[in-house]
Amino acid sequence: MTTASRSGPLVIAVAGLKGGIAKTTTAIHIAGVLASAQQRVLLADGDRIRTSTAWARGGHLPFTVAPVTALARARDYDVVVLDTEGGPDNTELLEFARTADLTLLPTTPDINGLDGVAQTADILRAGGVASERYSALLTMVRPGGMKEIQARKGLLGQQIPVLRSSVRISEVFRDAANAAVLVKDVRADIAAKCWKDYEAVTAEVIARVMEVNA
Repeated sequence: MTTASRSGPLVIAVAGLKGGIAKTTTAIHIAGVLASAQQRVLLADGDRIRTSTAWARGGHLPFTVAPVTALARARDYDVVVLDTEGGPDNTELLEFARTADLTLLPTTPDINGLDGVAQTADILRAGGVASERYSALLTMVRPGGMKEIQARKGLLGQQIPVLRSSVRISEVFRDAANAAVLVKDVRADIAAKCWKDYEAVTAEVIARVMEVNA
């Protein structure tokens, strides 16, 4: 998993209009997977409540977390992950999406999450962001459950791109946040499976970006 052939950093934005969709968890773990693959990663924390910054205070994350003002130093990194503000206004959302190689839209497989991602996709479409530049990501799912299957079908029916990979629901993510570590560093049997979910998500994200930019 490398971005070495690029002239500038790969930029991945993580955005959403709703809370409780694992936005920051996704940003942290995509950054963590890429850093574990020897990439120099900046996570730019643009959220009002600075959850990513708080997560980094323990000093256990293998990448840099800094305010979005640090984007001026982005060329020092291979990858920039943007943890955007929860519920950004349309102008800000479009600015992030136009900057990013790919904008991820995490969503839970329930009506509130799916409604939020549909509204976000409408804003991106209206702002001229091409469909290959954004994708939904199903989070907090029970692998193979009907909710995931139905949610995926519903998103595709609305012509919203969605990653094949998804992230399971588990309290171990909360444990990771409380301990200020990546989920792989939590001592729990399920932790390795949760980490593998984000490894699969990250690999798919990189593959999509490289395909679009080929």
